[in-house]
Amino acid sequence: MTDATLARPVEAEARLRAKNQLTLPEAIAEALDARPHDVLVFEADPREPGSARVHLVKHEFAGSMTGTYGTSEDVITFVREEHAAWAE
Repeated sequence: MTDATLARPVEAEARLRAKNQLTLPEAIAEALDARPHDVLVFEADPREPGSARVHLVKHEFAGSMTGTYGTSEDVITFVREEHAAWAE
């Protein structure tokens, strides 16, 4: 990742293919410092239709704390409840 990449927003286009597949554009992969086997988490918020956030989970960290905070469903429920509380 270069300093120039960090100094400005990076925008790139990718087309959704059959079976909901897409190729991560090189410019975005470089900006995220993404490597093969890293995990990308997509988050869509119904309050922002047509947009999504992407979060990078480095391969070496993926699953490293599995079970620490309960099951995946426990964590999802907790996060959703916390997120809902922010709107109150």
